[in-house]
Order: sequence, then C-alpha cells, then structure tokens
Amino acid sequence: MWAVIDEVATRRPWKDEQRAYYELAKNRAQERRDQAIVDFDSARFLEFEVQLIAAQDSMKGDRYNSTLTSYNEALEQLINEQREYQFAKSRSDEAYYFYKKSVHDGKEDASEKAKLNENETEMARRQVAIKEHTHTRDSLLGILNEYRQSVKQAQSAVADLGKNIDKWETKLRRFRSASIEIKQVMMLDYDRNPFNDPKARIDRCQTCHLGWSEELMDDETTPPQFKNHPKPELLALHNPEVFGCTPCHRGQGATLTAGFAHGEDDHYWEFPLLRGKDVYASCQECHESQSTLSHAPEFTQAKRLMIESGCHGCHEIKGYTELPKVGPELGRIAQKTNPQWIYRWVRNPKDYNPHTRMPTFLFTDDQAEAVTAYLMGLSKANPFSFARGAANGGNSAQGKKLVESVGCKACHAIGEDTRVREARGTSFDIAPELTRVGSKVGPDWMFDWIRNPRHYNPTTKMPSLRLTDAEARDIVAYLSGLRDERSLEARAIDLDSPDKIRRGEGIVREYGCNGCHVIPGLEKEGRVSVSLSNFGRKKVEEMDFGDAHVHHTWFDWVENKLKNSRVFETDRIPQKMPVFAFNDVEIKLLRMFLLSQTKEEPDKKFVQAFDRKQQNIEAGRRLATMYNCQQCHQLEDAGAYIGATLEDPAFLPPPITGEGAKVQEPWLYSFLENPSTVGRPNSIRPWIATRMPTFHFSQKEISGLTQYFLGLSNQHLEMRNYTDFEPNAETLPVGRMIFNDFQCAKCHPSGDGAPKGGEVSTSDLAPNLAKARSRLKPEWIVEWLADPGRIQRGTRMPTFFPDGQSPLPEVLNGDARKQMEAIRDYVMAMGGPARAGISSRE
Repeated sequence: MWAVIDEVATRRPWKDEQRAYYELAKNRAQERRDQAIVDFDSARFLEFEVQLIAAQDSMKGDRYNSTLTSYNEALEQLINEQREYQFAKSRSDEAYYFYKKSVHDGKEDASEKAKLNENETEMARRQVAIKEHTHTRDSLLGILNEYRQSVKQAQSAVADLGKNIDKWETKLRRFRSASIEIKQVMMLDYDRNPFNDPKARIDRCQTCHLGWSEELMDDETTPPQFKNHPKPELLALHNPEVFGCTPCHRGQGATLTAGFAHGEDDHYWEFPLLRGKDVYASCQECHESQSTLSHAPEFTQAKRLMIESGCHGCHEIKGYTELPKVGPELGRIAQKTNPQWIYRWVRNPKDYNPHTRMPTFLFTDDQAEAVTAYLMGLSKANPFSFARGAANGGNSAQGKKLVESVGCKACHAIGEDTRVREARGTSFDIAPELTRVGSKVGPDWMFDWIRNPRHYNPTTKMPSLRLTDAEARDIVAYLSGLRDERSLEARAIDLDSPDKIRRGEGIVREYGCNGCHVIPGLEKEGRVSVSLSNFGRKKVEEMDFGDAHVHHTWFDWVENKLKNSRVFETDRIPQKMPVFAFNDVEIKLLRMFLLSQTKEEPDKKFVQAFDRKQQNIEAGRRLATMYNCQQCHQLEDAGAYIGATLEDPAFLPPPITGEGAKVQEPWLYSFLENPSTVGRPNSIRPWIATRMPTFHFSQKEISGLTQYFLGLSNQHLEMRNYTDFEPNAETLPVGRMIFNDFQCAKCHPSGDGAPKGGEVSTSDLAPNLAKARSRLKPEWIVEWLADPGRIQRGTRMPTFFPDGQSPLPEVLNGDARKQMEAIRDYVMAMGGPARAGISSRE
C-alpha cells in the first residue's frame, strides 16, 4: 500500500503542479472572458446586425437578382464566343497549312486561301464580341461585388466585436479539457557520447513550466514556475517544443521533481540549472565563434570584457588564442619615461591610475626594483631617438580646447571627467588616463608620440589625428602641465646590477608579463597559467579554498577569486594571479564567461553555421573591437561613447553599421587607408570638431573591414565602376526642382560655402552633397529618401515620402519612386561635370 501511495502521490508532485496551473489558468481566462463580455458594445453590435441584415436583404432584391441574371447571361455569351473563336482558329490553322503546302508545291489553292480569309475574318469578329462581353461581365461583376462586400464588411464588424470573447472562451475550453500528463521533448541527436555517437536528450521541463508561452501568466502574482518566458524573441529562435529547455537553461531535464531537475538534490549532477543572467553562458555551446549576440547583450559584454582585460594573455581560451596583446611594447620604455615612475607603476599601478586595466601583482619593493632594472636594461638594446626641443612654444589653453574637441577624450579620461567610462559601463578606461601624464613622460617624447605614434611603437593601436606641429605643441603644453602633485619619496634604484637585472627577468617570466606586453627576448614564452577552455566544468572538489571563509561552491570560488585573486593563498600554496579591480557587475559578467567555457559540443547541425559572409562579419567585428571603433561610432547597436562628452548629439561622429550599403567600395577603401585622401579632414561634415583619425591599417585589415561593413548590409564585394552612373538628363531638371521645393540646400552644403536658404544652426547641418557622386551608392540615396528613419534611427532628416506616397501628385504623375530617382540624379550630378545648366557646385 505504501509503495502504491509513494508511486501515485509522493513521487508525482508534477500532477499537483499541473492541477494548480490549469486551475489558475481557468480562473484567469474566465476573468478575461467575463470582462470581455462586460466590455462588449451591445449598441454597436445591434447597429452592425442591422447593417448585416440590410446587406443580406439587398442581395434578395430585384436589382441584385436582375444583375445576377444579366451577369450569368453575359458569362454564357462570353463562353460561347470564346468557344466559337477557338473553332474558327482551328479551321484557320488547317486552311493555313493546306494553303501554304499548295504554295510550296507550286500549285496555289485559291479555295484554301478563301477558307483562310473567311476564318480570320470570323476570328476578328469573335474577338470584338469577346471584348464586349468581357467588359459587360466585369461591369456586372463589379455591381455584384459591391453587394457581397457590404455583407462581408458587416459580418467582419460583427465578428470583431465578439472576437475577444471568442478568444478567451476558446482558451477557457482548452484549459478545462486539458489532461494531466507528462510534457516531453526528445532530441535524439543533440548530444554526443565519448565515441561521438548520437545520444538522446529527454527534456520534461514543460511538465511543470506550462506557462512559458501563455500571455495570462505575465504578472507579478504568477508563481515562478508558471510565468511566461521573459524573452519571447529568443523563443522564436529556439522553440522549446522542438529544442527543449535544457540546452539553454541546463538542469536535469529527465527528472520530474524540482530539486533534482534544478540540481539542488543531486550534488553530482554536472549541469545544474543556470539562474538569472548566467543562463547566457549556455549560448557558447552553439555560438562559440560569435563575439556579438544581439539577443544576449550581457554575454557580448562578457566576451568583450574578457578580451579587454587580457585574460587570454595568461590563460589558453578556446577561440581566443590569436588575439593581440592588450598592453604596450616595453622594449624602449627607458626613452619614454623615468625609472622612478616605472618602479612606482610596477609596485602599484592603481596608485598612479586607479582606473587602469593593468592589475596589481603585489610586488615587494625589491621585486619592483628588479623589474625596473630589467626593463630599463632592455632599452639599451633597442635604441630610439626623437627630436629635442621640438615641443617648445605651445599654448596650454589652446591645447586643452584641442584635447576636448578633436577626439582624445573618446579613449582618454582626465581628472574627474568619467563620462565615457560610465557610458561604457566598465571600471577601467580603454586607454591610459592622462590626469598625471606630465609626470610620466617628457614633452619631447610626447610631441613625437602624438604626431606619429607608430614612430615609437609600430604595433600600437593609438591612431594619428594628423595634428600639425603647432597643434601638437599646444597639446603638449596642456598635457605637460597635468602632473602628479603628490609628495612621493624617491627610491635609489640600482639599474646596472647584473643580479638585479637577471632577477627582474626571472620575475617577468614567472609572472607572465609577456602575456600582455611585447618584450624583446620573450616572444616565444608560453602562457603561465592554466587553460580555461573547460573551466565551466571544473568540480568544486578540484578547487582549493585555502583558509578563506567562503561557501564551497563553484560560484563562490570564482566570485572571490575575481574580487581578490590572492584570497585563497596560504603559506604553502602561493598565488601569482594579479589583483584586478573589477566591480560587482564585471565580476558577474566574467563569472558568466567562465561558466560558458566547456568542452561539450552539440551536434554540428545545432551549431551556428558560418558561411563566407558570416566569417567576414566576425573577422571584421574583431578588428573593429581591437581598434575601438565604437568609442566614437555607433556600430551594431552599441558604442558612440564619446557622445557622453558632447552637449549636442548632432555633433556625434556618424553611425557606421550601414556603411556597406551606403558608400561606394573604392571610397570606403580610400577613407580607411587615409581619411585625408578623400578631401580635407571632415570635409563631409566640417562643423564636427571630432576628427576621424588615421589608423594606418594594413591592406589586409582594410579589406577585412570593407567586407565586414558589406556583410552587415547583406551585400557582397563586387568590382563596380561607379563613374559609369549617368543621371537621367530628362528628369534632371525635375530633380533640381524637387530639391529646391523641399529646401534641401537649407541643411545640406553642396560646395565649399555655407548652406543656402538662410541662417541654420550648425547642429541642424547635414552632410555635404558635393561629395555624394564619389561617395554614395546611387541606389542607397533612393532608399534613404524613401524612409530615413528606418535606415538611421534618430536621424533629423525628415520623411518626404511617407508610406511611399508623394506630396507632389502633379510631378512625374505622382510616382514617388520616380521622384526620388530624379532627386538622386540631381544629387549625383552635383559632384560631376556641369550639365544642363547645373554646375558641379550648384
């Protein structure tokens, strides 16, 4: 008896869950149904009923019946005429054959010629009759359809009034008749066993989680297990009825009790339930090769945080072994700064710059001195020279204006200006803070650096802003005045001791400094720490908690390790991982990333397949991330962080996600190679002070970025000669007229002068259209005119052709497409040779 009770009741809690769900669902559906009945508009229902009866009665009247009779007669006559036409055509074909045969035989048959003419005459007569009967039939059918349409409209109006009642009534019937049963999804080939054979996965999560797609289960009073899924857009891509729940949420899907399903009651279950935003860790299994997931922004942030923090420098991470180093080269550091600064920096980087990415190794004074001696010694074998005295004579006030306007603050913070850092949502800056830079580097080195960063470091990511000598001197004058005003005790450092230098080299090797920095002589050194490629499966039993008083769980170990990497250190077990300064949000993101690192791989058909276009997009995306394009530009729904420093968003650098569809490939290639080659700096938007810098991309990088932008716009690289585009000479004057009527020149410059049409605020200015011919794709201009807001959210460009309709019905027969093409032709003609009274600057 106990066994029966245990089997039927104790071990079947899911039955009670289902009963509770259906009871709740029935009550809510009944409430909605009852409310729909209360909201039902009886007066309008009666009104529509009267209209319906009147419409139906009209179809019984004499006019409708006589029209129907006439329609049927016209249809019958039409069919008869079409049949007789076919008969005549057959006779004509026969006569034509015999007549032609007689001609070919040399004996023209006059009787066959007469038959041919007679039948062709009949065919012509029948065609006229067919046309007349067709017109009659269509006219009568139009009258009949008016009656029928009136009935349909009335029926639809009546049905719409009761649609809400019917909806909830249908749901109520479904919930009342629902059976208590196990809901099971089987995926026969998602997993693979150690022999690479398919292994079935059984998923019964929906046995209890019945409300995952039910709109009734969306409020705060709904029990957690019954709530609908918070991200329906993900369900559209991963249908639980096919894909199950455990591929994303993990857990023990085959069990039917919450404790075992979620993993709390099974200590040895290797796939415990993922909670909160940790669920995004499972994205890695199918999307390992993607660095950006539009539906999982937190996981995208986690991957980028890992890359920017340089974790791959010390740890092997699958898919991230070939990333560039995140720190600067150190072979010439003696020419850049002084031993005292290096010593204090190595001793505690956070003391100089609290928001640096560089972690703290907790070196002793002697260790820091040895590393300083070693680094200074490296510079002797790597000489570097720069002009002395070239930085003299700058204007500090002017330099400050330049730093705040040309774009320096997109990457570099100064003082308490943390706006960009906060916009990025990180605890660190992407580039060194400049608050005390005058105490770090000398003015002459600084002048050489900002004029041409690659002179000192050929692999630097720091671009050139193409500063003039005068501008560079002004910036140097300003930055040199930003000094460390603290009273710091100088330390006597022995830079020439061979023992200290050797010890410093040993420390650098031991702690893996080469993981983040290029150091001469250590280029072939391997990573100094463990691989993280399967860290998400590391068992708690394999983790050493030392003497720390923390809960012995995987999550607590990782969280405390990221807070303080030395927390588990003991007298016998030293720790070498440096101490970072991650905030709580960053710790959770990195923990999520580590949780995602597993060696489990689903069957290949479940893995995101990368065609050539997707490979190009991902490669270009990594390039854009490496060069920090999103600091200034909005790219793939993120970035434009420099906007935090601008009072007016109109002065933001342009969004560039759609560049592939917008600009001509040769122009884009030339612009990426050197922005100054396509006209003077900022000639497209000269009122924007922020400069597009020169990154000195390699040809391979330019090609990769070009393919990236084209891929984002679903386009392919093709050899296309845009100079072949020839504006339509007939509609060119029309385009000019519309351009003037719409007052486009009021915002758009079309030459070297100011915009036409009166005074315009610089924040309302738009790109210079004189550059359109050599810059924009002709087809893009038409798409832009059709709907600017669809292409660029937030644009100030008005929509002149809403819903594809023209405001000028008398122009080109009111055809909106032709009008947009006419404007396009006029815009493209601006940058070309003068024609038809239109100059290149007009």
